[in-house]
Amino acid sequence: DKVRGMEITIVTTAETDEEAKRLLELLGMPFRKR
Repeated sequence: DKVRGMEITIVTTAETDEEAKRLLELLGMPFRKR
């Protein structure tokens, strides 16, 4: 069998969701545009 997916938990010290998202974007995390 092949690995079908994985679950990753990232914890930051960002005070807002916007700060956390920006940090992850700068680290190369892809996000879909709404």
